[in-house]
Order: sequence, then C-alpha cells, then structure tokens
Amino acid sequence: MLLAAAIWLGGAHLLMSNVIEGRNASSVHTAAQQVANRHAQQLGGFFTQRQQALTALKTPQKSTTAIAAGQMSLQFFTPDQLQVGAGNPPLDFALVDLAKRSLEKAQQPEFLRGSDDQWRLYSARAEAGGALLASQPFADFERALSALDQSVGTIQINQQFPDGPPRSLWTSSTGASGGEAASAPVKGSYLKVSFTPSAAFAADHSIPASWIYGLAVIGLLGTLFALWKMLPADGGAAPWEKSSRNGRAPAKKGLSKSDLEKSPAPKKDTPPAVAVSTAAAAAPKVEETSRDDLMRTPSTEIPEHVFRAYDIRGIAGEEINEPFAYQLGRALGTVALRSGEKLLLVGRDGRNSSELLRDCLIEGILESGCNAVDLGLVPSPVLYFACAKGKNANSGVMVTASHNPAEYNGFKIVMNGRPLADDKLHELRALMQSGQFASGEASNSRQDIRDTYIDEIFNDVALAGQPRIVVDAGNGATSELAPELFEQLGCAVETLYCEVDGNFPNHAPDPSRPENLQDLIAAVTGEGADLGIALDGDGDRVTLITGSGRIVWADQLVMLLARDILARNPGSDIVFDVKSTRALANLVTQYGGRPVMWKTGHAPMKEKMLETGALLGGELSGHIFIKDRWYGFDDGIYAAARILEIMALREQTLDELIESLPQMVNTPEILLPVAEGDKFALIEKLRSEGKFDQADLNTIDGLRIEFADGWGLVRASNTTAALTLRFEADDEAALARIRNQVAAQLQKIDRTLVLPG
Repeated sequence: MLLAAAIWLGGAHLLMSNVIEGRNASSVHTAAQQVANRHAQQLGGFFTQRQQALTALKTPQKSTTAIAAGQMSLQFFTPDQLQVGAGNPPLDFALVDLAKRSLEKAQQPEFLRGSDDQWRLYSARAEAGGALLASQPFADFERALSALDQSVGTIQINQQFPDGPPRSLWTSSTGASGGEAASAPVKGSYLKVSFTPSAAFAADHSIPASWIYGLAVIGLLGTLFALWKMLPADGGAAPWEKSSRNGRAPAKKGLSKSDLEKSPAPKKDTPPAVAVSTAAAAAPKVEETSRDDLMRTPSTEIPEHVFRAYDIRGIAGEEINEPFAYQLGRALGTVALRSGEKLLLVGRDGRNSSELLRDCLIEGILESGCNAVDLGLVPSPVLYFACAKGKNANSGVMVTASHNPAEYNGFKIVMNGRPLADDKLHELRALMQSGQFASGEASNSRQDIRDTYIDEIFNDVALAGQPRIVVDAGNGATSELAPELFEQLGCAVETLYCEVDGNFPNHAPDPSRPENLQDLIAAVTGEGADLGIALDGDGDRVTLITGSGRIVWADQLVMLLARDILARNPGSDIVFDVKSTRALANLVTQYGGRPVMWKTGHAPMKEKMLETGALLGGELSGHIFIKDRWYGFDDGIYAAARILEIMALREQTLDELIESLPQMVNTPEILLPVAEGDKFALIEKLRSEGKFDQADLNTIDGLRIEFADGWGLVRASNTTAALTLRFEADDEAALARIRNQVAAQLQKIDRTLVLPG
C-alpha cells in the first residue's frame, strides 16, 4: 500500500513539477504577453491621436490652447530664450534639454515632473525661428490608462530613456501575483507596459494541479482495491499481538511530549526562552553563554544622566552595557505594543560596541512579544526613511552615539513616527526600573533597504554634468552608502575616511568642529573638487566645503535651501535653532516665508516641524530637515544632494552661492567643558544674575542675548558635558565687544568659566 501510494503520488508530483508546471508557466507567459501587447497598442493609439492633434496646431498666439482630450499648454521659444527660468511656467533643466534636442531632430514625448512636482506629458518640435513646447496634465493620460482591463492582473507603466534606468509612472491596484511579468513598448513614446498576471488569470491558462493529483488518487484507490482482492484473508492476530497475549509484557514506552510537559517547572530565577524566527536563530552568536547570562540578569544600573533631552547616550560598557540594552528592548517592545505597534525596526552604526548592543536590544524586544526587523549597519537617516515609508511599522531604534567619541554609544528612538524625547524618555527609564514588561512570542527578520533609499533619492534629485566631490564619512556609518549614492547621481566621487572603523582613527565623527574638517579642506583644494561633504558618525548631520576650501555651516545651507523652497512654496514656515545666524530669519522674511526660532536638537526640531507644518528646518550643528519632496527627518546625505541640485540649476559654484547671501561676522560653536550635573544650573544662574544692558533676552533654549548689532548665545549642551556658546555681529569690533561682555558675566557666576582664546 505504501509503495503504491509512493508510486502514484510521487509520479503525480514529478509529472507536475517537471512537465505540467513548465507548460503552465509558458502558457501563462504567452497569454500575459498578448495582454501586454494589447495594452501597448491601446496606449499607442493615445499617442497617435495626440501627435495628429499637435501636427494640426500652429504656433500659438496665446499661452494655452484647448484640445478635445484636455487642456494642453503651448509655449514658443526662440533659441536665445531656451534657458532655465524662461517662460510661464518657467523652464527647468530637463525641459530646456528637451526643447534644444527638438531643434536638432524630432523627439518623442516625455513624462517629466512639473514645477508642482506632478507628472506632465511634454512634447517639443522645431518651428520656424524656435521651438514649440507643449505640456499636458497626467490626468489626460490616466483616462487612457483607465480604459485598460485591470481585472486580470497588475499593470505598470515605466518610462525608460536611452542609457537610463526605468522609472515607474503608474501602477494599477496590486493583488497576488500569478506568474512572470510580460512587457511591451508603447509606440511613439519611451514607455513600456508591464503586465503581471493575477492568480486567477494564471489559473485560467493553466492545467490545475487538482486534476493531476485527482487522477493519481483515483489510480491509487484502484490499486489498493486490487491489492485487497488479491491478499488472503487472515483473521489471526499479528505476531506482536500474540506475544502480548502470551503474557509477555510489552516493551516500555518512551517519554512522550505530555510526559515532558509534566516535568518539574524551572526555578523562578530562570526566565522563559524567547521565541524567535529561523532567521534570528541563524544569526551569528557572539559569546552566547556569557552574553545570555548578562542579558537574563535584569540591569539594576540604569543611570539617570544617560537619558538626555532627545536620546540615550553614555559610556559603552560602563553606562550603556548589554543588560541595559536588553532591558531597554523589553521596555521599548512594551511601549510599542501599548501604542498599537507590533513591529520595531532596528539599525546600528559602526561603533565597536554597536553590534553586541543591537543583539541584546533585539533579544529584549522579542521577549516582550514585539516583532523586530534588523536593518543592519546603516546611517540613522536610513532607519528614519524605513519608519517613514513602512506600511506596517513606523517605529524603530537606532544604536548610535552620533558624533560622540568612540567610547560612547546610545540609542535614538522613533515611536509612531515621532522621536521619543524629554519626559517620555524618563517614563521609559521608570518602566525599565519597574520591570513591568509585556511578554509573548515574536519573530525577528533581516532586511536591507539601502538600495531602496538610494533609488528614492536618485528618482528625486536631478543633477547636470559631473560635479567633482570629496566625501569624508569620518569612518562612520555612511562610509559605503554615501559614495555609492553620489556616484549614481552622476558625481565624480573621491572618498576620504570611507572605511567603517569604530575607533575613528582619523578624526572625531563630528563635522561641526573646524579641526575635524582640515583633511577634507586639503583634499578638496588639492583635487580641485567642486564640493566637499563631511558627515557625522551616523549620517544625520552634514557640513560642506566649497571649492576654495571655505567651511559652509548648516545655517548657511538652510538659507540656500530656504531661498529655493520658498520660491516654489511662498508663505511656508522655516524652523531654525537658537544657534543660527540672524541673517537666516531676515532672508526667510525677505522671500515670503515665516521664520520660526526654536530649541536646538533633532527631536525638538522634528516636533516643531510637525507642529508648524514647516517644509524646512535646520540647526547649526548640521541637522537639516527637508519636508519639501522628502520626509522631514534630518538627513545629511539628502541635504548635500539638494545643495548639489541648486548648484546645477543656478549654474553657480557653492562659493558664488554663499557670496550671494547676507554676510555677518561670527564664530563657530564654542564648547566650554563643565560638569554634567552643573550645566543646566549654570544657565539658570546666568539668566537670573547676568547683566546685559540694552539687550533683549531670548530664553527658548539657554540664553540668547540680542543686541542691535549682534548677539551671543550660552546654552547647555544636551549631548556632552559642556556649555555651548556662539557669537555673531555686524563687524569684528561688535563681535569682540559682545564676546567680552558675555565672558565677563560667566566669570561673575563661576570664575572657572574661561572662554578659550
């Protein structure tokens, strides 16, 4: 009977896998190709009719001419007028390129993003004395798309220029895939129709497996009936039954699962095992026995001072250790589940302690019953990107100490799309101390989204030419990703310290300090590069270097970005921190925006941007938040790409762009070391006892002293044991006067507070 079952069912399986499935796949693909060809032919009719309508048009006397299929905007340009910014709406780089190519030979229509960041269909043709540019809203093309049969599978429309990557323009509602996609070019365009058959479509064009296995079952039943007829009848007992009847005791039964479940319960100090997925079980084990001992022992050392204003940060191994990470994971999993989240994304930087802390953190998350996805070694912006794009998860944890020295480590936390900061961090500490955690089974998996992040920026940022840049990753988490991204954008990239090394052997991963930028300045000027890009340890901060070697601080970059964004979005809010130049607020007002000064720190800045709906934010230390065409989180890599785009659109160097901004005399950030426990008390004492005649005092964050000809700032750093100071004025004399006045008041409250230099 077993042999018959093996022959019939095994034969059916072999027939299905070796013959039928191949025939089915070929049949489904042939049918899918016919559908793709039919869709391509239908869409080709749209372009044929459109070309006929365009051919019948004469050079317009007005900017817009009505056409039966919709509204088509027409503009005529002489060769001299073909430049960025000409026309209404103004031409961008891509439209200028299309129009110029049309003067040389006929061009196929192209879908490009308009000034409103929406797809439009553009055509250009040569006319006597110039070029006629026609544009049409995407909605007109969507009417042709809606006529396609979308019930039998997923339709995707891609546009691919010669020697360029394909870009998706439109996708129908998706369902379960039933086979390999088929594609066909659309005549008269750069489009391709891709059709992925649905499961139902595939079933309609396949031989069902149920038929094959049904025939096998019928054959098996027939064989078993024949065997039953041929076997002799025997009502006697089987040999093993006979031996039992003769008084022989049956063999002792082995322990069953139920027996094991009745065994004594483990001791109370032995915690239950965590259920993890196969992917997690296959992960490399690092000193498993000793690490488990550490993690299973609840950490009693949860120092309060490592819970800073907007992240957790301390000395790795002493203040931030394996038990701490494990307890934090259990607490974060509990908080996530309470807030309706079932999954936490986890990333880490390249510090020597980050991998082990990440493993312990994930163990704690899983034990709480919350699932985890390990993104691997990534910059913080990649984790933020995953939280912003995730359909089933917008919460995560980044193991990083950002720009701090190598001996530090910590955690940046996003919960429901918002940074976990201030009081919520202290509530998290209280939960870690209480041990009132959720528990349950969960799974862990790994996912690499770096290519998705790169593709998203590639599809958003447009550069011209091949700018020469030098990238200094400071041996941090952007060491591999940043050069790859800028190369894909078309830059000629030279790398400096782009090898991940948690010891940071070349300089501290802090681009806000001039001493850490000297090697990059030398590389940029020595190579004759157009731009130098300095990123911090986890990639959320950036400082740029011009071709002449000038340091461009983040508040100046925000001015350039504000000028570009406000030109397209007048009336928008622009948020900046108390350390930023006074010229920034003046420029935002001049270009029709609303300047909003706020507290320093990536978490307060993100919260303020969410509150105000601002399209741009930035702080002097290098955090730049762009909501225009992006997701509003701090991303040094994306900010640098947008500056390169502005340089290309304006056809100016960064030196020329900076010269076009209002100029003031200022200092970089000055760090005045103080005891961690004293820094906030010193600020309160300066507020109450400091004497600043004829000055307005701003206490949003620390103390910003505003004079008619400049200002000075003293605030407590949230990331280091120091006071942060900065000064700015109209000229050197005013700068020295303000600096001396602030220094004198600091000396009055504490004689040890001596400004460097």
